[in-house]
Amino acid sequence: MFYYGPMFKIKSFQIYYDTISDQKRLELLKSDAVILEPTAITEKDISVLKEEKVKIFGYVSLMQLENWNDELKEHIRDTDYAILEGKRIHIKDYDTYVMDLREGHYRDALLWKIKEYIADQKLDGIFFDTVDDLDYYFHNDQKTQREMRESYRILLEDIKKNYPKLLIIQNRGFETYQAASRSNIDGLLWEGFKAEDTQHSDWAKKWLQYVRKEQRWGRVRVLTVVSDQESYDLSEKVEFPAFLRKGDTYQD
Repeated sequence: MFYYGPMFKIKSFQIYYDTISDQKRLELLKSDAVILEPTAITEKDISVLKEEKVKIFGYVSLMQLENWNDELKEHIRDTDYAILEGKRIHIKDYDTYVMDLREGHYRDALLWKIKEYIADQKLDGIFFDTVDDLDYYFHNDQKTQREMRESYRILLEDIKKNYPKLLIIQNRGFETYQAASRSNIDGLLWEGFKAEDTQHSDWAKKWLQYVRKEQRWGRVRVLTVVSDQESYDLSEKVEFPAFLRKGDTYQD
């Protein structure tokens, strides 16, 4: 394995987004890194995990407003919502809205959350979710997509300037990684990694080859979330630490 970046020691990780019981805390201690919802953790959780050298990444939704987070919503303006075909983009399944990353005010809201919940709590890094929205919702409007990606790059550079020790993991968004974030993130999570896809999907074959090369040359640490043993075994074979997810949430 040729990967030598700042996350090279991470060979196991877990994702958990609920409040942490004593039993769950013991389970989390078995991993090198954990991705947690920062509003759900306590000083004790952080202290115990750090004492055992477990790296803690705080969840941040890049492109979707966390509609349940009233404190964060106080920092949001009407102009921060993305507009597609004259309407806001509502994600019904999660009751969230896609946001306009080009708006400096919205990026400031994200920076506020990162300071308040991650940097001030002395977590080790940020986990950016919903990056895929940049690839999905704006693929028919290349100008907007380019501007959104450029705004993501600006945000990442602001984070690196303000918090140079914070590590950053991006969830999926492979095209955006290639176009905009490649130089500014430390980890790339492939959520929904499936062995079957790597056999039958040209898309999966392409990106598997690409991210393996990126890791081999030490540019990024690739992690996966899988839901079956075959996919877990393949992920480990190609040297991507895998988290075997049980059920359809990260709260079990």
